[in-house]
Amino acid sequence: MEKKKVVVVGAGRSATHLIEHLANLAKEQAIELVVADMNLSHWTHLVGVDCVEINIHDADKVRQVLKGAFCVVSMVPADFHVLIVRPAVEMGIHAFTPSYVSSSIHELNDLALANDVLILNEMGVDPGIDHMSAMELIHRVKSQGMRIESFESYTGGLVARRSDTNKWGYKISWNPRNIVLAGSSGHALFRENGKDRLLPYGKLFSEVVEVKAADNESYEGYANRNSLTYVQDYGLNDALTVKRGTLRKKGFSQGWNFLVQAGYTNDATLVPSTILTWNDLSISLLGEQGVDALKHDSSLFSQLDELGLFSSKALKKESQSCAAHLQNLLEEKWRLEQGDSDKIVMVHRLRAIRDAEVFEYTSSLVIEGENERHTAMSKTVGMPIAFAVERMIRGEIKERGVRLPILPELYLPILEDLKKIGVAFIESETACS
Repeated sequence: MEKKKVVVVGAGRSATHLIEHLANLAKEQAIELVVADMNLSHWTHLVGVDCVEINIHDADKVRQVLKGAFCVVSMVPADFHVLIVRPAVEMGIHAFTPSYVSSSIHELNDLALANDVLILNEMGVDPGIDHMSAMELIHRVKSQGMRIESFESYTGGLVARRSDTNKWGYKISWNPRNIVLAGSSGHALFRENGKDRLLPYGKLFSEVVEVKAADNESYEGYANRNSLTYVQDYGLNDALTVKRGTLRKKGFSQGWNFLVQAGYTNDATLVPSTILTWNDLSISLLGEQGVDALKHDSSLFSQLDELGLFSSKALKKESQSCAAHLQNLLEEKWRLEQGDSDKIVMVHRLRAIRDAEVFEYTSSLVIEGENERHTAMSKTVGMPIAFAVERMIRGEIKERGVRLPILPELYLPILEDLKKIGVAFIESETACS
């Protein structure tokens, strides 16, 4: 087989398993691997891999790195995928991303088809493994002559129980800015009991549901982004409930809802330079009486106090929004320490009817990371793409244009690959009277 050039742009924490897997393929002489990033300090140990420093806003440099490639994997922040994917498509190079399809990527569909190129998106964990496992369940249930009445899907990047050492049950295993701004881009949209709902950011963390997973723990699930876009993709036009959401440990949402309501996650307004400490900022947002009143709610106050919101800790001197200051704080307070492990939890809940009989299905994935570098997040974000790249190189993927992994020819082989590395679902079926 002819050796093909594979380029990975973006070598952050979510790319660890992906890059190491592809580097092993390069050792076997199966591919020529190029890793490009502004910071390559974690990858100086790679042997036989071309590591290139790159500024993705330098269009000429991007094209230089992509020249001669068979495919490129973009692991940069979602807003910047187009800087990699557009030149790739223009150059006849297949492209993979773990992110939601943006309008700028969707607009490349016709060009991709014309150039015989695949742009495979939403190939991480959420979105990604959630789509693939959901479609496998939905297609299987439908093949048994059932009508799907309700479908819910929840995913959370959490912390393993042995590393759960704070009052929030949370540590950061992926992009911290996305964590701070989760849900702030607009309303969550979903279908519930036959009605489409618009849930505003201000209510997102107060309207949570209990979700039980295969590890026998109960979590809080809140609505995430626009679930309605998947009604047609998933073939659920007749379903009364279609909802996708995010999981957090119990108790997280009460604290985060307070941060949202109080303005700590506001990213639009810069904090005045006269506000010097976290206590100053909290008094500014809440008022002195508000801070005093909080002390009567021991559970909530202990969560907030643990973060240092009422401390004399200085804010960063540069002018920033409340959200940016909060991100700085959480990156310190919620970082994965040496030896810590994260955890990915995913749960699908499906209710279906056949001949007046009702069946309820639960399909659940729980996987823990090895340590603070080889995380469950990195494994579940990177390995679906790694396997897709392998299958693309072998000529097993024939799709072209902008695609999601919702077709059996895409998701079935990759789910089998994932099972072999321990990313497997536990399913239960209950017949209801």
